[in-house]
Amino acid sequence: MLGSESNCNRETILVVDDAEAVRRVVCATLLQSGYRCLEAEDGKDALDRLAGECVQLVLTDIIMPRMGGAELAGHVARRWPELRIIFMSGYPDDPIVHSMQVLPALLLQKPFTAGALMAKIRQVLDTPWGGAVDG
Repeated sequence: MLGSESNCNRETILVVDDAEAVRRVVCATLLQSGYRCLEAEDGKDALDRLAGECVQLVLTDIIMPRMGGAELAGHVARRWPELRIIFMSGYPDDPIVHSMQVLPALLLQKPFTAGALMAKIRQVLDTPWGGAVDG
């Protein structure tokens, strides 16, 4: 976990997506379920938000301007290897998505329901963490 213990009262999820509407809907769903939610518009913004925050999970889109989810995951794995990551994508056939070798358990296909989102988050938070990328 990142941040100070006093900042870690609730499970916190950083939602990273270049679409503000997606971030807002996802965060509203998370807040209703008792999570704390932070937002970032891309990978660079996410790295800035992670500094000093207590975050247990990053929920990131794969394809974004400036820094996408794959590059963000690489930075997170090096700096905060215990930080869990779930990838989101609305482009399952995109070569970037295929080249990432994302474990299927860590990919949430857009569009998704609130139920699918909450199930995936609970699954990843409750399962021992071996990292975001296979290999």
